[in-house]
Parts: sequence; structure tokens; C-alpha cells
Amino acid sequence: MDELLTYRLFIATIESGSLSAAAHQQGMALSSASYRLKRLEHRLGVTLLNRTTRVLSLTEEGAAFLQGCRQAVSAMEQAEDRMHRRQAALSGDLVVTAPHDLGERRIAPALLAFQRRHPRVSLELHLSDGLSRGVGRGIDLAIRVGPLTDSALIGVPLADDKRRVVASPDYWARRGRPMHPRELHAHDCLVLTRDGEPQTPWHFQEGGKALSVPVAGSLRANSGTLLRRWAMEGAGVILKSSADIRAALDEGVLESALDDYMPPSSGMHALMARDRYRPQRLEALVAWLKQWFRDACQSP
Repeated sequence: MDELLTYRLFIATIESGSLSAAAHQQGMALSSASYRLKRLEHRLGVTLLNRTTRVLSLTEEGAAFLQGCRQAVSAMEQAEDRMHRRQAALSGDLVVTAPHDLGERRIAPALLAFQRRHPRVSLELHLSDGLSRGVGRGIDLAIRVGPLTDSALIGVPLADDKRRVVASPDYWARRGRPMHPRELHAHDCLVLTRDGEPQTPWHFQEGGKALSVPVAGSLRANSGTLLRRWAMEGAGVILKSSADIRAALDEGVLESALDDYMPPSSGMHALMARDRYRPQRLEALVAWLKQWFRDACQSP
């Protein structure tokens, strides 16, 4: 078990980028943590970490050893979890990330219901419209809509979800409703940004073929919630997940256009790290979300 603690310390040091942070996470003094890593390097006969005053980085040998460490820790955690799976209630921490609109409107209620069912599980929800970075490094689960682009992640389908082009009735009355995606160049499009980069062009299909259309406007934001609010106030056109705007469409606050040009749904997915052992509480949460969205789809 002493070696396992050292392995966990080594992994935490790489993931946090700081030996002091890793020591705090593992509940040990910095001097003890430093001694453990030096003793590990001495026993292996290699240098695992390049140490400077500001940065810790892996050596080539350290990178190779890290993979084995993760496998060893994962195997031990899996063995321990199996011992308690049938008799212990779900417990522990889970960190989930989701886009702002989707997270507030659909994920947050599902997490609240799950936590009430399993009160010994602590949940933390991070709202971000950025990419799903950090899964497996402090983030246990990412909920995202769209195609899977990261081979290091496993995606579990939760629900179908098409994107739609929408604006307020007042905006369409003032500017006219486009009949073809290319007509969007004459409209004020409200564009989502990620890491400062606008998420354009917008993607459509025509005659079964992909069609990409450059769009622009005077307002951009890294929050889908804010873009939706601007659109509801008549500021422009947005491309949004159907789940995010369902209520606004039902109430007539937003109206859609170009429905015949929208590509097939790429779906909503729960994303998890491919190379990590998944504890029972995480598996239970994913199963809960699948059932939650299945029930929601069957509701009127």
C-alpha cells in the first residue's frame, strides 16, 4: 500500500503540475512527498521528473512509467471497488461539466435528483461552453452536444439533439426570414466563441451534402445562455441545440428558420476518459442520465 500511495502521489504531481498541490491532495507534508518521489527514482534508477523552480515536467522514462502507474492504481481501485460494490452505498465525489444552457436547464435538475437518491455522493457542476478538456484530470464527466472529436474519450449517447437556427419574431419581421443558409450573410448572427475563437462557419446540408456557411455579426460571447437571451431580445440569429431553446420555441419567444437544411442530429453524449477506471458512482450517474433523458423524450 505504501508503493500505491507513492504512485498516486506521482500521478497527482503530473496532473496538478505541482508537487505541493499533489502533497496537499494526498494529505502529506511537502517534505515527505519530495522524499517519496526521490526514493522512487532511486529505486528505479531513472529520473522521472525534470525539476525547475517553476515547472515540473516528465522525462521520457517518466512518461513511460506514468502509464504503468495509472494502470496499477486503476487495477487496485477496481479491486477495492468490487469488494464493496454489493454492500456499500454509493459515495464519493464527482465533478461534471456541461454547457451553460444545457447545464442549467437539463443537467442541473438531473444531478439534483441523483444526489437526493444517493446522498453520500457529492456532485460539483462546472458550466462551460468550451471544449471538454480536463476529463480525467479533475473532471469525471463532460456532457456535450455534437460529434465526438477526442479519441481519448468514450462517449455514451444520452439523447438525440438537432441544432436549429432561431431568432425572435420581431427580428424576423424586421429583417426577413432566410430561405437558404447563404442568405445568413445579410443577417446579424450571434456567434459563440471558444478560447476567443468564433465558432464559424455554421454547418448545414443541402441535397444530402454538407454545406458550410460563413456568418458574422456585431455580438459574440463565450456563453450560449447569453446568446439565447440576446436572440430573445431581438438582437440577431443564433444556432442552438434544440434542447436549449425548446421552451422559447413553445412559448413563441423564438422562431426557427432553415429547418430543411439542418444536418442530422449528432446527439448529446456523456464523455469519460477512455484509459481510466470508472468507479461505481460514475457508472451509476451515467445510467441515471440515460434514463432521465429517455423519460424526458417520452414526456409530452
